[in-house]
Amino acid sequence: MKTEPAAVPEPDEPNEPDQPNEAAAKRNRKVTVLLLVFIVVMGALWTIGPMVFAGRDDPTAIDNKAVRKTVLASCTQLRADLAALPAGAAQAERAEAENRAVDRFIARIRALSPEGLARDVPVDKWLSDWETLIADRRRAVQAGRRFTVPVVDGAPLNIRMYNLVRSGLEKCDVPPALLAPEPGRV
Repeated sequence: MKTEPAAVPEPDEPNEPDQPNEAAAKRNRKVTVLLLVFIVVMGALWTIGPMVFAGRDDPTAIDNKAVRKTVLASCTQLRADLAALPAGAAQAERAEAENRAVDRFIARIRALSPEGLARDVPVDKWLSDWETLIADRRRAVQAGRRFTVPVVDGAPLNIRMYNLVRSGLEKCDVPPALLAPEPGRV
């Protein structure tokens, strides 16, 4: 018995495996082009972004260089002034001496030109918070009651104040002595 070789049919239809390869190649080219466009756009933004957005004030932080320099120097001086207060003073006298040290601290920062302070939006609110804190301390001492940190928007005032100085100005956080329930007590 003689077996005939099986006849191999001639392809009448296009080769099906080639069609998915062509579609995949087109899709891959589109993805590559889109990825390159994305990279170019991101590179351009990375390059020109600082030039376009430089000089804009961050309303959530004290970030102007000149203002930061003055604020940091003033905070350092405030801490030195508070540390230099005599421990043997009467409690009410010491509390008022602490308050006067903060008054001088605020005055040093407010001594910047109005244009300089205007370049850093949150400074005015931050200084107003200091003034509120000291006014409440004075009222507590005068009334002979314990001092409680004022609450603003559901949080202690010193937390809001810290949020404005959190980046590199940690020395400007409210010193613990100014938050004590009995102002002036050592």
